[in-house]
Amino acid sequence: MSRPGLRIGVLFSQSGPMAMTENAHIKGILLACEEINGGGGIAGRMIDPIILDPAGSDARYAALATELLLKHRANVIFGACLSTSRKAVLPVVERFNGILFYPSVYGGFEYSPNVVYGGAVPNQVVLPLLEYLLQNRGKRFALIGSDTLYAREVNRIVMEFLAESGGEIALETYAPLGATEGHFGVILSRLSDGGADAIISTVVGEDSISLYNAFSAAGLNGERLPIASLTTTESELGRIRPEARVGHISVTSYFSTLPLPASVSFRSAFHQRFGSGEEPGVYSQVCYSQVHMFADAVRQAGSDETDTLLSALSGAVLKGPAGDLFLDTDTNHASLRPLIGKAAADGTFEIIWRGANVIRPDPYLVGYDRSVAGRMTA
Repeated sequence: MSRPGLRIGVLFSQSGPMAMTENAHIKGILLACEEINGGGGIAGRMIDPIILDPAGSDARYAALATELLLKHRANVIFGACLSTSRKAVLPVVERFNGILFYPSVYGGFEYSPNVVYGGAVPNQVVLPLLEYLLQNRGKRFALIGSDTLYAREVNRIVMEFLAESGGEIALETYAPLGATEGHFGVILSRLSDGGADAIISTVVGEDSISLYNAFSAAGLNGERLPIASLTTTESELGRIRPEARVGHISVTSYFSTLPLPASVSFRSAFHQRFGSGEEPGVYSQVCYSQVHMFADAVRQAGSDETDTLLSALSGAVLKGPAGDLFLDTDTNHASLRPLIGKAAADGTFEIIWRGANVIRPDPYLVGYDRSVAGRMTA
């Protein structure tokens, strides 16, 4: 007689302005679940993902998290992309002693014993990007973001560090979610020739497509004035017009072109499952890795009970597509190696810089003064 399935909650928007990005999360989860189940499950238990759609509503995130924990009896949830969505789910998982595997880059300044943070925090991606730009592009930057908590928090950090590093802000502006190509065209028209050395973008989801296409339509050139993004991955890049992709850069902890054996295998499996026309980005990769980390913890603990799992997860290490993934015992955040990639017309990124070391998470930036000058190593 087979053992009962192991239910996990999957809570990402499959509709609304973040659907494209959050569906990339879901694909990483499904691929990992299918691999684990195809290998016999976890001690004979098949993973049973319960997928619910909050449709971009933070209130629904909270309501559906409650449903997953209480009705479906799934004490583990993989979910949330935007910081406001995570903050809506956080008190629910704390109240009912669940576990949230959060896979997205975010602005830091948070800790919960019930959350496993898999995405990068500012010391792991924002500071390396600033150092790269100051060394290779110049000192004057435009900040263009979606009107989200993440964008405003990151740009606050950017301005703090640039103020102590000789940098300047040429423009700071935020677009509402759902902004059109025309809306971004108006914003870009405010950048006079030579007015900035790079655009630091925190534009998210479908709006990324509008920003890059508007940039190209305005006759701007990514080689001369790159959009340097903290949020654009292969998922978004693949939907942008090919001529509008070239020359722009992104910073993250994973690109599909990373030439590690585990990355090559992951990319091949992703193409086989979802088609060769779609590249796996960091969101798919982190979710894929977090599901495997969860499975390893259940095997080690011999139980899926919350407190036992949290103990097994503390300090966990996983050999994943991005390299070794370390879960920091003090913060529940992942230690990551930052990468900077240059976008190509074919929808992939050429990795042009790789961090010399894995960077331990410092979500509260307590280990940093506010200058980035001279810290970067190639």
